[in-house]
Amino acid sequence: MVNQEAYRRALEYLIRYAHDDWLGFSVVSGAVGGLLGRGASFEVQLGLLLRIVGDLHDAGARPGDLTESTREPFLPWRADKAEALTRIAAEVEPHSRLPDSGDVCWFAVP
Repeated sequence: MVNQEAYRRALEYLIRYAHDDWLGFSVVSGAVGGLLGRGASFEVQLGLLLRIVGDLHDAGARPGDLTESTREPFLPWRADKAEALTRIAAEVEPHSRLPDSGDVCWFAVP
């Protein structure tokens, strides 16, 4: 079970990060590891990862891709929250490990 105060602090950090810069998955995965500690199963890790991503979405951060464009360096996915969570889970599950930055998507507040 995750300490709710620690979760709140981690989520606030991630939300601030997404407001200031592109938030890579390595930072989110690091938050999951920090909250769960060693020994958590991949299923538990994935569940917490998706909870965080959902809460980031609720706070205005969107998953998307970095582009070569100087006009639009971040392109948010055209997906609602449920679609984004389903896509992320589908891309993460086959690897049986949490993603690194650039593996699936980035997050930002557009």
